[in-house]
Formats: sequence, C-alpha cells, structure tokens
Amino acid sequence: MSRPRRSVGPHWGTRGLLVVSLGLVVLSAVLDLAPITGVAALVMFAGLLFTIVHGQVALGGRNLIAFMLITVLISFAAETIGVATGVVFGDYHYTDELGPKLLGVPLVIPIAYTAMAYASLTIARAVLGVESGGGRPLAVALAGAIAMVGWDVAMDPGLSTVHGDWIWEQAGGPYFGVGIHNYIGWFCTVFAFMTVYGLWERRNPIAAPTGVAASRLFASEPVLFYVVIALGIVATPVIGATPESLAVPQNYSGSISDLNASMALVACFTMGGPAAFALLRIWNRHRAESRPRRQPTAPRPGTS
Repeated sequence: MSRPRRSVGPHWGTRGLLVVSLGLVVLSAVLDLAPITGVAALVMFAGLLFTIVHGQVALGGRNLIAFMLITVLISFAAETIGVATGVVFGDYHYTDELGPKLLGVPLVIPIAYTAMAYASLTIARAVLGVESGGGRPLAVALAGAIAMVGWDVAMDPGLSTVHGDWIWEQAGGPYFGVGIHNYIGWFCTVFAFMTVYGLWERRNPIAAPTGVAASRLFASEPVLFYVVIALGIVATPVIGATPESLAVPQNYSGSISDLNASMALVACFTMGGPAAFALLRIWNRHRAESRPRRQPTAPRPGTS
C-alpha cells in the first residue's frame, strides 16, 4: 500500500544546492581544479546532499534509504572487484588524487554514483513517461543506465588521461585512452542497481505527489543537477585552464585542447540530449495536467 507524501512549502534547499554545485563546477573549470580532491569531492558531496533533500520528498524516506544503499553497495562491489581483477571495467587503478580509499576505491566514488544515479533515474522516468512507483523497472533501468554511461563517455577521458585520477593499464584503449570494456562494465553495473531498486519500489510504491513534489520545477531539479555536471565538461575548453602535460601520455598521442573540445562536443549529445528530452517531457506533462478538462455537454432534447 502506498503512503501519502506530505505537502511541503517551497523547497529552497534543493535550489540552493543546485547553485552551490554550479558555482563549484564553474570554479573547477576556470581554475583547472579537477585534480584537487577537495573540489571534486565537494561537487559530488553537494550532489549527495541534493539527492537526500530532494529524494526524501520525491521518494519518501524509506525508499530513499533503499535507493542509496542499493546504489552504494552494488557500485562499490563492482569497483572493488574491478580494481582487484580488471574483470568489470578493464585493468585500472585509482591514484591518490581523489582522496582516501577503501579496498583501492576512493570514498568519493560511491558518492558520485549515488548523486548521478538519482539524476539519471529521474531522466529515465521522465523520458519514458513513467511515474515513480516501480512501473516498468527494466525499461527505466535501461534508460537510466544509458544516461549514466552518457556522463562517463564525456567525463572519463578527461579525469583519467588528462588528470590521472585513475590510470588505465596496458595503453588504455581506443577512446582517448579509455577502453570500450569500461563502458560495458558501467552499463551493466548501473543497470543492475537500478533494476534492483525498481523491483524494491514496486513492492514499496509511492503515492501520487502533492504540494511542492507535484510542481514541474521540483520534478526538473535532478535533471538540472545533471545539466550542471555536463556544463562543467562543456565549459572546460571555453573558460578552463589547461594542464601543461597529460597525466598518462602513453595512452593518448593527441593534444589536451583537442581532447577537451571533443569531450565538450560529446557531452552536448550524450548528456544534453537526454536532459533536454527529459525537461521537455516534464514541462509538457505538467502543462497538460494543469489545463482544465472540458466537461461533457448534456445532449439536447430530441437528439439521440
């Protein structure tokens, strides 16, 4: 049985966190702070706080906890096995750029998974026209995994090949120093935890949103966080400082400026496309729901 969500007033907390995230992303691009652990962690920590504040209204406290636990446990297990064996994503290891590690995996990694998975889940449901409540879990997991991989396609070469947050072994791969194996692993990992959460939510459905949770701005906010992260990639070749040398020159023979420009173009399509479609679906759906429905007219006397 679904539980009603309480109606709340304007949700300024989520909007403030969006502004903070945008400021940190722009600052990171302008000052080339991507390798600095504190800034990278702060961006994703702001995203985690956003997920908690937004998710406790959108999903409810119990489902939010389930979503976070499922995402963290499955993603951390995949990363741990991946670092140890190379089976999941290919042969790689994390450097010390992202801060403290547990079993070879920086603690900020599960935080990043959680923040971006919540945004990707929202995009998937919006694109498919699926309301929260566990409907079509496999389709939602498929669309959500595509949205998450779209982020990794645009992000991974910059953070690995250029900045060296993690290092791909054996000359990396054909995609700007990154192997295709990595993206297959990403897709399978995200598809797994989104499917598990979708099945959980089917057994623990959420009532129709009320109050601020029913507004199109509130529904759009996770998508806007996803857009903020994309803007950090797009802005890098425009306003960002460029490192003097590649962290892993053996994996890529081109220039850093070319790589950054390529990733900006990739982000416009792999992240901008799903986000734009999701926002259009959200705003058009809410516009249609807000229109007064025409009442049927009574038949005139003498007509059948």
